[in-house]
Amino acid sequence: MAELLEVENLSKVYERRILPWKKQTTVALESVSFKLASHSTLAIVGDTGSGKSTLAKLLGGAEQPSTGEIRLLGKKVHSGDHKNRCRNIRMIFQDPATSLNPSISIGQILEEPLKLNTQLTANQRQDRIRETLAMVGLLSDYIWHYPNMLSSGQRQRIALARALILQPKIIVADKPFAAMDPSTRSQMVNLFLQLQADLGLSYVFVSHNLNIVRHISDQLFVMEDGKVVERGDTQTILADPKQVVTKKLLYSQQMLGTKKG
Repeated sequence: MAELLEVENLSKVYERRILPWKKQTTVALESVSFKLASHSTLAIVGDTGSGKSTLAKLLGGAEQPSTGEIRLLGKKVHSGDHKNRCRNIRMIFQDPATSLNPSISIGQILEEPLKLNTQLTANQRQDRIRETLAMVGLLSDYIWHYPNMLSSGQRQRIALARALILQPKIIVADKPFAAMDPSTRSQMVNLFLQLQADLGLSYVFVSHNLNIVRHISDQLFVMEDGKVVERGDTQTILADPKQVVTKKLLYSQQMLGTKKG
């Protein structure tokens, strides 16, 4: 049986012309391969510029790879097949204030992917929207609100609802808890875990917070300079890190915790 997600030799190189006859290349992500099983969570950590967000964007379709391929249930995901990717792999960004269109209502934000990717009737779309809002702990009245009327935690719940609205198999989340206060962050982490248990979702999380990573993920990638330098079972790596960068990340987290305490 095929894995839910298979990634093979995925890489990203950016080119910028600095002179009419000369280009500058930047390797954002060196070749990486991995598999993600159903109902499981992969966390990706690393310093700023390590390539972790680039990998997330490639998986979510926000960027196109320079090499490699992505297969979903054994079938290749083609770059031009937006409907297939949208229905199965959805992405959540760090700041919902910029990823949610402020000029349209929550109802319109949630209805748009349904209009573009399904054959649901108007009544069926409204039913799906209300069901999805309930899943993320919001009342159906929120369809009349606009993003600027909501708190940061509520906006991230809307971003999560937009990701869930097409009933995907995988959610790719790029630092979704970074801008939250500890109480809101705890609620959102528990919500993500509950949704995974209820819906059988698989997650790819980019995060700076190793305490959250320890709590939510099965597998862990540690990245540095566009390369995956350490990978494996999350608890094993965090209990006995082998790479210097992993040890530094753990030390920084411990120091941050000490200062907050």
